[in-house]
Amino acid sequence: MIFLSATTPNTNEFSDWIGRTKKKPVHVIKTDYRPVPLSHYLFAGKKLHKVMEGQSGFLDKGYKEAALALLPLSERQKKEQGAQKKPGVFGGSKQNSATIRRVVGSSHSAWQQSGSRQDWNSLVRFLEREELMPTVVFSFSKKKCEEIAHMLQSLDLNTAAERNSAHLFAIQTMKRLSPKDASLPQVVATCEMVKRGIGVHHGGLLPILKEMVEILFSRNLIKVLFATETFAMGVNMPARAVVFNSIRKHDGTRFRTLEPGEYTQMAGRAGRRGLDKVGTVIMCCFGEEPPPQLMLRNMLTGSSTRLSSQFRLTYNMILNLLRVEDMTVEGMIKRSFSEFATQRALTTNEYPKLLKRGTKALAKLEEEFVRDADIRIGAEDISHYYALSFKLLSSTSEGLNCLLSAVGNTAGGSLVPGRIVLVTSARKKGLVRSPAIVVQPPQISSTTKAVSSPAVCIALFPNSYDHVIDDNKPKPKEFHLNYIGTYKNRKYLYTHVELDEILFISQIKHKIDPRTLYKQESSLGRAHVGGASRVTNSFFSAKPMTRQVDDFGFGNLKARGKEGSRTVEDQSIEKVISLLVEAEAMEDSCSLDVLPLKECSKGGAFQGDDAFRLGDLSNQIINFAAELRTYKSHFHPNLLKHYTAVEKKESLSATVTALRHLLSNESLQLFPDFLQRKSLLKTLNYIDENDTVKVKGRVACECNTCEELIVTEMVFEGLLNELDPPEIVAALSALIFQEKTDVDLDPEIPERLKLACEAMRKIALNLGQLQNEHGLMIDPLEYCNSSLKFGLVHVVYDWALGVPFSNICQLTSVQEGSIVRCITRLDELCREVRNCARVVGNPTLYRKMEEASVAIKRDIVFASSLYVT
Repeated sequence: MIFLSATTPNTNEFSDWIGRTKKKPVHVIKTDYRPVPLSHYLFAGKKLHKVMEGQSGFLDKGYKEAALALLPLSERQKKEQGAQKKPGVFGGSKQNSATIRRVVGSSHSAWQQSGSRQDWNSLVRFLEREELMPTVVFSFSKKKCEEIAHMLQSLDLNTAAERNSAHLFAIQTMKRLSPKDASLPQVVATCEMVKRGIGVHHGGLLPILKEMVEILFSRNLIKVLFATETFAMGVNMPARAVVFNSIRKHDGTRFRTLEPGEYTQMAGRAGRRGLDKVGTVIMCCFGEEPPPQLMLRNMLTGSSTRLSSQFRLTYNMILNLLRVEDMTVEGMIKRSFSEFATQRALTTNEYPKLLKRGTKALAKLEEEFVRDADIRIGAEDISHYYALSFKLLSSTSEGLNCLLSAVGNTAGGSLVPGRIVLVTSARKKGLVRSPAIVVQPPQISSTTKAVSSPAVCIALFPNSYDHVIDDNKPKPKEFHLNYIGTYKNRKYLYTHVELDEILFISQIKHKIDPRTLYKQESSLGRAHVGGASRVTNSFFSAKPMTRQVDDFGFGNLKARGKEGSRTVEDQSIEKVISLLVEAEAMEDSCSLDVLPLKECSKGGAFQGDDAFRLGDLSNQIINFAAELRTYKSHFHPNLLKHYTAVEKKESLSATVTALRHLLSNESLQLFPDFLQRKSLLKTLNYIDENDTVKVKGRVACECNTCEELIVTEMVFEGLLNELDPPEIVAALSALIFQEKTDVDLDPEIPERLKLACEAMRKIALNLGQLQNEHGLMIDPLEYCNSSLKFGLVHVVYDWALGVPFSNICQLTSVQEGSIVRCITRLDELCREVRNCARVVGNPTLYRKMEEASVAIKRDIVFASSLYVT
């Protein structure tokens, strides 16, 4: 396999996926240049203004010149005179500010103009004069392609010899059609245009005409080709120049600007290797202003969209995989590009080995925990105590997150300096339901509204805490983070407290001076962690100046406070530790009241479901805290030791469970979707409880062209049995045709066919409802409308009856090419339904489907390809 692409940025990832899937080496060859470089221009004022050359970057000068060229003559002269007086394109007067704003911040209506007949005639003449033909003009509307081509009726771009060659080839092509088909308006108009060197190419064109246009363009007999985006996909027909009628398209949902990858794909048609030194790309500016500068810059210089997997599970795929033994649905999902990154990470990180080691360590911890049961006298309920503590920590964290994002960094006053909270972080910090006082509230990011820096608290260690000093680590300074101090035989810690470490918040709030209790590290002149901003000013890196000053022996003395030699800081910390000891005693006596978080929400901050959720969390916290105090472990003197043992065991258990999930099928992104679809297939009796495919499932396996469930239900309900072959094929066309039309069901069709179409609609609505009930994100009405479109029912019915193609085209506004494409695919669906009849053993339906297939296979719809014969 050889892939060629200029719009795939993640080539290494894609090649790695192919290599791992096929188990063969894949070689990626990259070039950072085009063999034929591109020059990008704006066509404004009947001139080209260069905005980018190769990969040199966006040229602001060319954009400003284009903007100036689009101004009225009188205004343009004023600007040019102003530019001569003062440097700059628009001069320096205040009167120019409106013009500059108009150029820089263009409105859509000012630049989204398609161009008049005169505009297009002058552009084509310009291309001919500058020898920029053959040219492909991309327009993102089939109708617009036709309109612009018809505007050029007065132009003849071919020489006499070229005109004769194009005419002869068109005659040879028309010989493949019947006289009636050869006189179709689209056929006549296209043959007339190609003689003059003008062509159109889009999905609404008859297939044989598209092939004729492609062959003539490759022979340089078509000088200007108006095409839709599909011409840039899979058709290797380069031109000397490419013109964009617009840089906005409708993607099926909304109008948007072209992505850089889409622009690159189409612009890449410009420049013929071995013939042109440079490829020319032109963007038309027929409005009052050029497109916005930022929009153009992003489109021309932006990176292409990453290649992503579009793999989706279908019922047909699931049923077919359930019928074979070589491959499972889970295996297919794992091999998809969407799961490749996850599966590669599992292999690279050696998760299976980690799981094995973790399982072994967990078994050892559980054995030790059971063995030490005799030691835990008075704390037999420690496992249940830990589980409830975990729930309380989670509820408090969620409630505080809600408050912080809505009412600011103090969480509505719940985390103001001086607030007493209970902290639990056994393994990290040696704290279990330990009282702590807030000295600095958490910091909130102004953009994400998330916690950017946790709160700083002074926490009181339990009496059972035994601190081991590590001499190898630098000791933190007093009153700074991570400092461990002692007052009256009670140890305390300066620490960051995360939201998920706060057990609950008490109603007690003391008045403190955070500046005397906590000394922040100065960030002046220090490099930020992670390299976000590094100060390299020599002022900060210089060594401090020193002076020889005699301090007369007073240098080591501390400043006096109000009480003897103790400083203000010492007095403050002693007061805080006393308050924490008092809070600890209150919790021991169950008298430390919990602060209801719902009271911290300011008026109007929470409405509706948010207010209800906060109230629910507030009640949960109060109830959990009350229940926690009913456990004996809550008051155990060795709570820290026992809690740490359980936390270690449960943390490892959670890690092992996460690893098992990662290595199981449940971690697959599409696995829930698979289970939901499989459940629906069981409900519809397509498979049994053992996942064995039943008769209905085997019928669905035969349908690949459209919605297999609708076709299967139609077959089993006998909907097609009473219809004639023309009526069957007309009804089935609703499953194939996908374009929007103004007309739904034509009133002139037979009554029996109308009833069949209504029955199909009921089947689709019922299936949509069932899928929704099984958890799939499908709206029944939307599913029905997207699966069934009855716009060509009358057309196909008359075609199957033998009505000429020219007559059926008058029944609808749908273009000829779309009709042919629908009928061609309909023939494939007829064969599939015929096979369904064979599976269920319905010979009558089998013969009808053969007759229906024969009825539609005639004339222009199935004309032989110019490439094959």
